[in-house]
Amino acid sequence: MTGLRADARRSEAALVAAARKAVAEVGLEVSTNEIVKRAGVGPGTFYRRFPSRQALLETILLEVVGELETKAQAALEDPDPARGFARLLRAFTLSQVENRGLSDALAAHGGSPEADAKRERLRDLLRQATERAQRSGAVRPDLSWADVPFLAAAAAGMPLNCLDLQAGSGQRDRVLAVLLAGTANSGPHLPGQPATFAAAAESTTAPQRT
Repeated sequence: MTGLRADARRSEAALVAAARKAVAEVGLEVSTNEIVKRAGVGPGTFYRRFPSRQALLETILLEVVGELETKAQAALEDPDPARGFARLLRAFTLSQVENRGLSDALAAHGGSPEADAKRERLRDLLRQATERAQRSGAVRPDLSWADVPFLAAAAAGMPLNCLDLQAGSGQRDRVLAVLLAGTANSGPHLPGQPATFAAAAESTTAPQRT
């Protein structure tokens, strides 16, 4: 029995490691067949260890989002509010670049209570770090914390080729620097309104019943 339990643990670890790598490279659409192929196990082994593909993906994403949360907390605790805000924007950007599944998860609407709690915690850290930098005078007062995820997503989704131009190794850092310069406490007032929660936006645009 001891040997069987050890084999089961190894199989589970192989599945988690393979799924994590596949999710990072492919995104949340990765198939069960792709995961078991990478792990070197059979479909039967997969379903003995996890009730479903979604259950395994949930395990992976909670882990990955937790790592981003740790980076965001470290940015919030930076003694320099401006530097902490820059660290946070960079962490949100590069984490999505390095893990396509994380980018998918942050863009998703709804999910398990655990996933919802993780997203709520990330939003709170974004808000705290942004408002802290604003109080220090480093970040423009009309920037909403809700703008920050979109800045990170824009930088993360930067194409490597455009108009027959090939991005250099430091192109994303240049884009981040320009975005950060735009958040500085200067320049014209930002146009439009900041983002709102999806449910709130839907309720305000839904047709009224008569």
